[in-house]
Amino acid sequence: MRSVVFTRTGPPPCVVTVVDRPRPHPDDGEVLVRLRARPINPSDELFIRGRYGRAPDLPAVPGFEGAGTIEETRAAGRRAGQRVAVSAIGTWQEYIAVPEEEAIPVPDWLADELACQLTINPLTSLLLVRQLALRPGQWLLITAAASALSRMILHLAHRNGIRCVCVVRNARHSDALTRAGAETVVNLASESLADRVREVTGGLGLHGALDAVGGRTGNAAVRCVRPGGQIIVYGMLDGGAINVTPHELVFADITVRGFWLPRHLDRLTADARAELTEHAVGLLGTTGFTPRIAATYRLHEVRQALEHVRRYDRHGKVILTG
Repeated sequence: MRSVVFTRTGPPPCVVTVVDRPRPHPDDGEVLVRLRARPINPSDELFIRGRYGRAPDLPAVPGFEGAGTIEETRAAGRRAGQRVAVSAIGTWQEYIAVPEEEAIPVPDWLADELACQLTINPLTSLLLVRQLALRPGQWLLITAAASALSRMILHLAHRNGIRCVCVVRNARHSDALTRAGAETVVNLASESLADRVREVTGGLGLHGALDAVGGRTGNAAVRCVRPGGQIIVYGMLDGGAINVTPHELVFADITVRGFWLPRHLDRLTADARAELTEHAVGLLGTTGFTPRIAATYRLHEVRQALEHVRRYDRHGKVILTG
């Protein structure tokens, strides 16, 4: 079978290669899935660079999610021919053997290109909005607002009556985000985030912020939160440090914490995780929440796909098929 492999960490397009490897065999309680689609997520790139929360066991196969069809089963709860979304390490290959609970049945109406995105971004968006627990009329800042995950967060927050300030680096995203429910879109290339937040909130600041960037953008987000506000950092697109002073923590009573999906999923009961996943499946068929697809590439075109991810004019997810 074809597998994308990296034998050293580094820039993804430079270190990945496609090789032939033996097809895995499922153990008791596992299923063998013929994968048809997998997204390229920021976590995949961090994993290949050696900067993710789980270190790769080299040589390693990237990819944390995908979708396909069960080809062989040794699990009572799954059947051959069943379409599933997969949550597992190593989905950038044609076949993968996983425990049955990591092979999630998906409805026929959910295309592979969407089903393969079920287990990370939709679950993350739901958990982040729940954790913030903002009330209707309160203000939320969303950095990297043009990303697929941020658009899901915007959809959920707007639906709950939360007023969203979306932060981007290019004005071309402004109209689409405004139509999706953003109260204000701030283009960091030409505007001061602090000034715009003071303007729209009457100088009071934001009740919460969700930051996927870190560095200068993350620090600017912290400075925009009002006393008693909260910041959740869930990404590191910049990778730079976020500096919070003891004065801000004590006298402004702000809360800064991180979010990593695997750790939060581990804390859920099986029933709670099933409820969360069922909710996410329904949302993937909802206008405004459904992620856009920028392009699809075959597995052997993985380097071109990774280059596409870095393109300035990209709109939507890049999907690996085949």
